[in-house]
Amino acid sequence: MPYKNEMASKISHERIVNLTEVAEKLKKFRVVYDCPEEKLNSVSALFKPIEILKEDIQDIRYVFTVDSSQYDLPINDMIPSAKVGIVTFGGLVVDLQERNELRNNGFVDPLRFNDLYESSFMVFVTPSHNVITIDAERPMDNIQSIRWEIYRFLKKSPFKEISYLETLNTLLKEGDPQEIAEFNCPNPDCNQRIEWDLVNNDPSAVIPCPNCGEPVYLSDWLRLDEAMDFEFGTGSILTRFSQVVEHLTVLNFIQHMLQITILKRALSKTAFLIDGPLAIYGEPARLHRYILRYLYRIQQELNEPLIYFGLQKSGRIKDHFTLIEERAEKQGMAIIPNSFFLVDDDYRFRYIQRRPSSNKYFGQDVLYGQDFAFYSKDKKKYVISVLYPTEKKNDESYKKIFDAKFYPTLPTIFHLLNELQTDIYEDAVLPVALAHKYAAVSLNPGTKILELFVRQHTRT
Repeated sequence: MPYKNEMASKISHERIVNLTEVAEKLKKFRVVYDCPEEKLNSVSALFKPIEILKEDIQDIRYVFTVDSSQYDLPINDMIPSAKVGIVTFGGLVVDLQERNELRNNGFVDPLRFNDLYESSFMVFVTPSHNVITIDAERPMDNIQSIRWEIYRFLKKSPFKEISYLETLNTLLKEGDPQEIAEFNCPNPDCNQRIEWDLVNNDPSAVIPCPNCGEPVYLSDWLRLDEAMDFEFGTGSILTRFSQVVEHLTVLNFIQHMLQITILKRALSKTAFLIDGPLAIYGEPARLHRYILRYLYRIQQELNEPLIYFGLQKSGRIKDHFTLIEERAEKQGMAIIPNSFFLVDDDYRFRYIQRRPSSNKYFGQDVLYGQDFAFYSKDKKKYVISVLYPTEKKNDESYKKIFDAKFYPTLPTIFHLLNELQTDIYEDAVLPVALAHKYAAVSLNPGTKILELFVRQHTRT
């Protein structure tokens, strides 16, 4: 590691380049997971053309999506380890009917374009490394402060009536047993098993641990505080927290719609778009099972499928997709527009990544959606995660998960991607691009302004 302000040598690379042993060693390396050119014919054949017929498409009027951005900011130069974490969330509803009218009328009126969408903006602020909260009811250490701020944020109601904690409470009732949520006391010195009463406890209640008296929140079930790294700060907590809140925001919106008759009727006309895969990673990963059961039950009650999917802007499948496209074009075997393939585990473990050592299926502990690659009518590359057509995951259900015929929403999703594609970014869709616009703060000057704001308002 260099010293502070130490500059790297401009010529040190020459010593490496001129070493014969390095060149010889590199010759012995090869890429393990790739798509050999001789396999392109069979791989390209996996893309199945789909005729998107009007009778197969749900009449979607609205698209709802959420995006977030994270910042880990120092308080002052004297104590660079003391930081504050900030996560911004941008929620967006796009009116497709308004968009189509604008597009059909030729020139776009900028004022009318702003009427296409309704947006909201929320901010989460937490002590990060070497910082505590001082306005709580009792003295707190760093971890307790972070838990407190997570709890206070999740008490909020993004759409006025139902809080995040109420949504979490509803999801946990999909478990077995339905009345109790079990988790360990968040006090690292206490091994008490907490049994949270999902029926009789207020989701926003604070309950003392029966063994050590530590205040316990329902949000502790997510175990986000366990992602704290005392050497490197709360970057991983911010990542885990933002992904959980993005998913909870969409589910909270669905709950909100279910409670109001007019909005409930609009569920079948609304697409719910997650920025990223349908997955929960890390400490709160088990939440994905409850989400899957909840959405399956809602679809059974409504007797119609929800248009609910994730869009992966980057990652191994997207890189592999780009590789296939480029190599196919070089050999004159272009992929057919409006075609797709389901990325099952056989293909994934042969061409994309290694098989997991602990689980039989990829993403068994984190995913609630299946990956598809879609090549749009305008040759845009989309990797989407479509809600599993099952209530739970076992050997029998994976037979359906890996069979495209059990995904009746595919024509609607592909039609939406064709209609919503935009050239703002590579392979982008309008709702996600707009949501990111509201959630993201530009690196310069936006992040610098945030840093100055934090320094001015934080005690040191």
